[in-house]
Amino acid sequence: MKNTRSTVHRLFSYLIPFWKGVSFAAVCMLAVAWMNLVPPWLTKVIIDDVFATGDWGMLHTIALVLIVSYTVKYVAMYWQHQISHVVAEKVVLRIRTQLYEHLQTMSIRFFRERQTGEIMSRVVNDTEALRDMIAHTANVFVTQTLTFLGIAVILFAIHPKLACLTLLPVPIMLLLTIRFNNRIRRVNRRIREQLAAINARLQDNVSGIPIIQLFTREHHEARTFRDENTDYMNGVVEGVTLWSRYGPLMQNMSGIGVVTVAWYGGFQVMEGTLSVGSLVAFMTYLWRLYWPITEVTNENERFQKALAAADRVFEYLDEIPEIQDMPDARAVTDVQGAVTFEKVRFSYNTRDAVLRGIDLSIEPGEVMAIVGHSGAGKTTLTSLIVRAMDPTHGRILIDGQDLRSISLASLRRNIGIVAQETFLFNASIRENIAYARPEADLDEVIEAARAANILDLIDDLPEGVDTIVGERGVRLSGGEKQRVAIARALLKDPPILILDEATSSVDTESERLIQESLSRLLIGRTTFVIAHRLATVRYADRIVVLNDGRVVESGT
Repeated sequence: MKNTRSTVHRLFSYLIPFWKGVSFAAVCMLAVAWMNLVPPWLTKVIIDDVFATGDWGMLHTIALVLIVSYTVKYVAMYWQHQISHVVAEKVVLRIRTQLYEHLQTMSIRFFRERQTGEIMSRVVNDTEALRDMIAHTANVFVTQTLTFLGIAVILFAIHPKLACLTLLPVPIMLLLTIRFNNRIRRVNRRIREQLAAINARLQDNVSGIPIIQLFTREHHEARTFRDENTDYMNGVVEGVTLWSRYGPLMQNMSGIGVVTVAWYGGFQVMEGTLSVGSLVAFMTYLWRLYWPITEVTNENERFQKALAAADRVFEYLDEIPEIQDMPDARAVTDVQGAVTFEKVRFSYNTRDAVLRGIDLSIEPGEVMAIVGHSGAGKTTLTSLIVRAMDPTHGRILIDGQDLRSISLASLRRNIGIVAQETFLFNASIRENIAYARPEADLDEVIEAARAANILDLIDDLPEGVDTIVGERGVRLSGGEKQRVAIARALLKDPPILILDEATSSVDTESERLIQESLSRLLIGRTTFVIAHRLATVRYADRIVVLNDGRVVESGT
């Protein structure tokens, strides 16, 4: 569990760029706190002075002062609320954007080890909790703390001994709050993790609906989802149980002070050492003294939820990207495309090595086919070229330069890839093809589509290249999605191209046309072709066979 103070300090460091708004909101909070002190004191004046003297002029003045105080309080509360929420939105925008940008730098391993729903929960739900805390809870803490301190000063001014008796329960209430905070924060952390698990389950379920229905597993999935919701509900109930013990106890503790003032204060009035107006004002201030404690107590639950959410957000922000630029990394230009593997080994965590001492070279413009059974290490080999991962041992060179000495952005700008599992964005065909080169004009997009044998399909669509393909390209067939991905890689026109089962999802006729296009377009381009079928590698200059992470055969 992270230290509460450090978490709060880090959270509020995000407020520094908005210090002007925060400062004005603080002034408004101070004004609200001051205005809260006016009515009880004027009540004392009315009872002790106005009623005793019958001074109508003073009564009118007091009424006017009350009107002014409530007007000032309204205006101050308006601006406090307005500014606090605007600042909260800007802070959450900054945190959420920072978290999103940080996630873009994380390695493939990071995403393989975490569920999509869990990541989404931290980016969306946990940052929402931070917004509530900054916009509302911080206001309550500051305003009510100022009110408490102001009332305490006035109580000591009215009757110091009575004020001391009144404040006796406060240390006990603070100790109870500290003890409660330690317990409820652990519970809230667990609740947020359970909520993330529900999001992950729902994300997985929606994506897998066709398989769930095909295997008639609807009841099983519903039961699993219900079990996870039950875990979440039990966590919430545990938190409510803690709150049910803490909240009423704190409120009843304030009753000790009320009884003390009623007994001792009444005795002082009868003794003539305290005026009736002072006692009434004291009692009124007393209720207002405990009200800030009650308000802070109520907001404390929201605050603890926000701290638990902040821990989860900062946990991701503190993750160091596994793959990042070296301090001396530099951009490369005029890449020829010579790629060399020197004694490359790779393993996922503690698993057995996937690649075992690969020594391999490919000349600029050469087309190399890499074949082997599933799990032989073909895709892992090409993933190392784009630095989706780094070798466990050995190194990879491009044009004689170690990949790790080349900036990631520069490296990846010079490599195109068509993966076995095609991913398309929920955007138009044109946007998907031009994703690698957003500045490409329509003619270039059309040419790439023609080369990938997808132009006929585009021409048949009512909206042509502006047709939205749906989430993950759901409105296109597998072969059509694959051809859009091929067009995207071709438009990028990189010196190095990776085709990972690039024609695995197209029919025979489409494959023939794509192969004809590739035979022309691959001239002068270093290309890795990963495939099982002979037709896919027919234009390769060299074929490399992988087995159990080793090169077992190589030839033309």
